[in-house]
Amino acid sequence: MRPIEVRFEKKINNLTPLREADTRRQWEYVAVAILGAMFVIGLLIYGAQLYQYQQYGYEIEAAEKQKEKLVLVRDRQRLLRDQLQDPTRIEMIARGMGMVPSVPGQLVTVNLESLNTANPQLSAKK
Repeated sequence: MRPIEVRFEKKINNLTPLREADTRRQWEYVAVAILGAMFVIGLLIYGAQLYQYQQYGYEIEAAEKQKEKLVLVRDRQRLLRDQLQDPTRIEMIARGMGMVPSVPGQLVTVNLESLNTANPQLSAKK
């Protein structure tokens, strides 16, 4: 007699295998993601600081140019003021308007301090 052979057929689906969650590897992925995020944040902060540094440099350069312009204007204004305050120029303009120089004795200088001490003012009594 021949032995009876029994086979059990087990249907195994290899197309969608279910694997157990590997928690150790998941924590490694999380750690790498956090380190990557920190690196990217560091780069962004460095870039923002570098950009701000360059902007301040441009502002300083513009302020220095403005200062140079203002110094030139100030020098021109001082020169013009000195020219306008020149006594010979003022005298020429006054003569052109028909004015004549004062003769000796025509000007009277009043010293206000001596007037106040010589004749003190009296106030009215109430």
